[in-house]
Amino acid sequence: MKTAIISDIHGNATAFKEVLKDINNAAVDMTISLGDNIGYGPEPEEVIRLLNENHIPSVIGNHEMAINRPKLQAWFNPIARTSLEKTITLMSESSLRYIRNFNNCMVLNNLRFVHGFPPGSVTLYLFEMTEKQIINVLIKMNEKICFIGHTHVQEIITFDGKTIFQKPLKEGAIKLDDKNKYIINAGSVGQPRDGNAHAKYVIFDSLSNELDVRYISYDVQDTIKKIYQVGLPEQHALRLMK
Repeated sequence: MKTAIISDIHGNATAFKEVLKDINNAAVDMTISLGDNIGYGPEPEEVIRLLNENHIPSVIGNHEMAINRPKLQAWFNPIARTSLEKTITLMSESSLRYIRNFNNCMVLNNLRFVHGFPPGSVTLYLFEMTEKQIINVLIKMNEKICFIGHTHVQEIITFDGKTIFQKPLKEGAIKLDDKNKYIINAGSVGQPRDGNAHAKYVIFDSLSNELDVRYISYDVQDTIKKIYQVGLPEQHALRLMK
C-alpha cells in the first residue's frame, strides 16, 4: 500500500495544488495530512476545500488547535498571533467547523500519524526531545513508523532497539529496515525551513518498505504576491524567498 504523507501546508494552495498533481501521478492508495493546513499562508479556505475534495483526512496541528481554542494563541509569538487572527477572517464557517473534527493522532496500517511528537502531542517539537526521551517513546510505540511534521524540516530517526540514529532526509527513495522503528518528519508543503523552497512531502510503500522523499516545484512568487494582497505579516512572504 502506498501512502502519501503531507504536512504544514499553511494556507499555501499554490504549492498544495502542485503536490496534489504529483500525488495523483504517483498512484497512491491514500493521502494523510499531519496538520497545520492553515496559518501563515493566503488561501486557507482553498486548502480546506482541496482536502475535502480529495478526501484527505488530517490530524490537528497547533494552528488549527489555536483557532479551535483561542486561549492557546498566547502560546504563539506576536506575528503568528496576527497571522491566526487574519486566517480566521479568510475562512468560512463550514471550514472552521471542519477543522474542529481533527484528532490529535491517527493510526492506520501499523503507521502512526501526529503533528508534533508521538504518541499524540500537537505542540512538542522533535528538537526539544532528548535522546533518552526519544528512545523511551519508541520502545513503547506499537507501530513501526510514526510520521510527524511541525518543524518544517524533513528528517528521519532510526531506532534499532538500542540506539537512535538521526539524519536529514534528501530527495529520492530510501529502503527502510523492517527490524527497525522510525520517526519520519515529512517536512512542509507550504513553508519549508531547510533553505530549499520546493514543496516537500513523502510517500511510503508498505509493500517494498520504501520511503520516497519528494521535492515539488511551484510558483513561489504567486504565493508571495497573495500574502501581501490579503494583508498577512510580511515575514511569511520573506520566509519563502530562498
